[in-house]
Amino acid sequence: MKAAAVIKGSIFLIGLALVVGYYLFNLSLRNEIQLKNAGSVSWDKIEVKAGGRYFKVHHLDSGDTKRFIFHSQSEGGGIIAGYIGQNIYKSEFGYFTPNLSVDMFIILNDDGDIIIK
Repeated sequence: MKAAAVIKGSIFLIGLALVVGYYLFNLSLRNEIQLKNAGSVSWDKIEVKAGGRYFKVHHLDSGDTKRFIFHSQSEGGGIIAGYIGQNIYKSEFGYFTPNLSVDMFIILNDDGDIIIK
């Protein structure tokens, strides 16, 4: 009777450890992309494609930041595109894969320059 209780308790603890380990492993594979408008003009219709995901920011004022945290669904490079007035500016950045995490910092300037760090 006592041995059965010990076995059940051990199985429960092993199962709990596996669930917690899986959860923490998935947390470690998150990607983070931060956008910052470092200029004095606002950027509009910003589109970010990375890791099989698509993000859209309708408007980013001077000094504003936007942060995306996500898990990659597919493998490939990232693309950012946005408008200052009627002019569109694009840039490619990074490489995303489901088994690695990536942190990117993207700075948007007044002259359409997109700096990737």
